[in-house]
Amino acid sequence: MNFTRILAASLIGMSMVPGTALAQSLPAPGVLRHSIRREAVRLASQKTAAGQPPQQAHRSWAARHPIALGAILGIATGGTIAQISDGRVTNSDGRPVFLLGAVPGLLIGSSIGAVVACSHD
Repeated sequence: MNFTRILAASLIGMSMVPGTALAQSLPAPGVLRHSIRREAVRLASQKTAAGQPPQQAHRSWAARHPIALGAILGIATGGTIAQISDGRVTNSDGRPVFLLGAVPGLLIGSSIGAVVACSHD
């Protein structure tokens, strides 16, 4: 019920303000068709004059997301090194040893990925 009142008030308001009524703002059908044809001819002539646009080479996921790749590799490498060097699953505080190496690996790997991303742009 509230929605219909808002819609009715909006339509009445649009018809009261000059230049916003639908009948006043739409161009004649013939003018619109002529404009569409003219634009189609213009676009077709531009396409044939320019030829085919050069297609971009497909870049791999690693090339598009170097920071994410560096972060993933850093987590895996840092965590694996920490796990192998300690030999335990958790340290004396009960924290996973993998995470003790994964966090610095994340920072180092994503930093290297950021450097790579900046060097390619």
